[in-house]
Amino acid sequence: MSRTFTPRSARQMVRRGFNLIELLIALSITGLLMAATMVALDASYTAYQRTTLSASTHNVSRITMDRILTLIRTGVDFGPKPADPNTELVESNLIEVITPSGQGITIEWDESTEQLLLHTFEADSGELINTFVLLDGVIPNVDPVTGISYSPFTLEFELGQHLRRATVDLTIVPHDNQSVEIEGNDPYMIRLVGSAMPRDTAYGAKSQQP
Repeated sequence: MSRTFTPRSARQMVRRGFNLIELLIALSITGLLMAATMVALDASYTAYQRTTLSASTHNVSRITMDRILTLIRTGVDFGPKPADPNTELVESNLIEVITPSGQGITIEWDESTEQLLLHTFEADSGELINTFVLLDGVIPNVDPVTGISYSPFTLEFELGQHLRRATVDLTIVPHDNQSVEIEGNDPYMIRLVGSAMPRDTAYGAKSQQP
């Protein structure tokens, strides 16, 4: 059975398709939706990367701080000592520790590279043996009230010779830290503060108590 098409029915069939304007509008809407999706995915990835990076840096920083405090507790001699024996406090960018085995260790903050370095040296001759990078992104400590920067190591001596207590204050920015617009442009910082007393000093103080 054959079907006869009239001009009217032919026009109706032609009208079922999209014209050029409708196609351009559909493509524009699709492009906008894809752009919005990509922006949302990029923000989510950046936030994930930042969270992962800061968590990793925080863990490494805490382990480094614990090891530095352990060196202070177990050390037998420390530096730098004050030039004046009447001076009790020494603020410095480094701390020197002589271990019970006689090895010399220096923990130094290099302001130019923003790195925390560990140097090993011969205690007798002072000859440098090795240098290792402990942390990256260690920035200057700044007093929020005065705006003045201060050193990461504070050593409290007794009679200019015997270390009574050492305080370590580190401010760390995770390496390649990326900020998210919703959180602002300020970099995320990690602040670690620790204090330790050599065991000989601590046990001596306990033994002198009545």
